[in-house]
Amino acid sequence: MKILVVATWYPSADKPTEAPFNAEHVDAIRRQGHDVRVIHARLGSAPAAGDRDGLWEGTPVLRTNADPRRPLSLLRTARTVARELRWADVVHTMAFSSILVAMAPWSGRTLTGRTTPWVHTEHWNGVVNPASVSPLWEKLSGLRAVLRLPHVVTGVTGQLAREMQRFARPDAAVVVPCVVEGPAEVRPAEYGSPLKLVAVGGLIPRKRPLTAIETVGWLRDQGFAAELNWVGDGPQRAECEALVSSLGLEEHVRFAGSVRPAEVAEQLSDADLFFLPTAQENFFTSAAEALAAGRAVVATRVGGFSDYAGPQNSRLVDDATPEALGRAILEAKDAFAEVPAEDIATPIRQRFSPEAVGELFQESYAAAVARA
Repeated sequence: MKILVVATWYPSADKPTEAPFNAEHVDAIRRQGHDVRVIHARLGSAPAAGDRDGLWEGTPVLRTNADPRRPLSLLRTARTVARELRWADVVHTMAFSSILVAMAPWSGRTLTGRTTPWVHTEHWNGVVNPASVSPLWEKLSGLRAVLRLPHVVTGVTGQLAREMQRFARPDAAVVVPCVVEGPAEVRPAEYGSPLKLVAVGGLIPRKRPLTAIETVGWLRDQGFAAELNWVGDGPQRAECEALVSSLGLEEHVRFAGSVRPAEVAEQLSDADLFFLPTAQENFFTSAAEALAAGRAVVATRVGGFSDYAGPQNSRLVDDATPEALGRAILEAKDAFAEVPAEDIATPIRQRFSPEAVGELFQESYAAAVARA
């Protein structure tokens, strides 16, 4: 089939690491033999010079500026979507704001008598927990009622799909996870001394980097040698570095900064355990990538990633204190030090492969066609 993807988040030349999960979903769809085009409707910013149209990893991408402050840009984007809808067998929006971009053109097609089957895929925290985004979005969260427009809605976790079903058409919500492939080689963890912990995420309050640093301090106060490598950057870096200094952990906490996605797998493979005391996640891609690399996970129980993270490969805690997290790290070390990395990695790599995810989208397209 001819699939038109409309996404407000998508990688580009000036932002190559933006929303890689959308590009990975597009790749999974293409592997099913579909002809895919992408409209990247950039909210609030025009495409960079030389990055308007072209191919991204083999897929044609049309770049438009959809700035809510400039109504003409929204009109131009709507015309682009309407034109491409004439080509498409199915329209597939990715991320909540993309529904709003596609809503008027799709409704116009409906009114003229040709209903294009519509599938929507969601990753965003704001759909599950509006308060985690901002007080303003919490007040506007009734806009989630537009989830009734698509014929099928897919969430990357069961938690997200259940929340979407509150607003969607009857029985329209299904789970289609993110793609997780993992490194080419699954290396065994060493579990030596010091124990090597790795976190992947922004240095932002929601990821709780300060709590992670305090947990390393607690472990060392108990006489247990541990070190943390934090992969990612953000506005809390100076505060984190100050805390490391005040606790005397300069030799035990490292900030790797932002690295290219291809390098993340190497950082994961160099560690013994993945540790991130996040305050809110949906799919929690970095944790899934750690498991795909054969590394057990220690995290807080705060999202839909418990779909795949459980006692067989993880230790999840409800109390996000340094002591509770530190004890979970020690428990994970004892539980997984003798478990082969391949045993942790293989179920994740099979479940979240591009082929497995692509087949789930194929089923979603069939359902949308039948309903349209």
